[in-house]
Amino acid sequence: MPIEAPDCERLLRSTVFGRMVLATPGRLEIFTVNYAVMGDAVVLRTTPGSLLDRYADGAPLILEVDNVNHERWQGWSVVVRGQGERITQSQLTVRELGSFPPPPWAPGRSVWIRLQVEEISGRKLGPGPLLAGSLGETLR
Repeated sequence: MPIEAPDCERLLRSTVFGRMVLATPGRLEIFTVNYAVMGDAVVLRTTPGSLLDRYADGAPLILEVDNVNHERWQGWSVVVRGQGERITQSQLTVRELGSFPPPPWAPGRSVWIRLQVEEISGRKLGPGPLLAGSLGETLR
């Protein structure tokens, strides 16, 4: 069942872990990332010289996040599409700086990538209310 955009945004904000899809020359790559939603953008950090560092700037990006509750046979998936932009910390907007930055899970993550949200969509799987993140918080 489709999820409406406001609920997709709340679900996106309810977690910090997802998969980023990026087209590099000759192939598609998928990266596990931790992220933060800052304003109307998703921001993450990566390692200098990584594929995301080299190819995400100006490229179309897709972020997919989800949550599954195996005991209840339900879950959801949210997909964000937009344009990537390599930025420095000084280029973060005042609104973005007011948000909690994504804590790097691995050392050396000093390159910032911003994914400006152009499209967000989602699907709910299984019966029952829509549960957010790993906390199982009910949205409806």
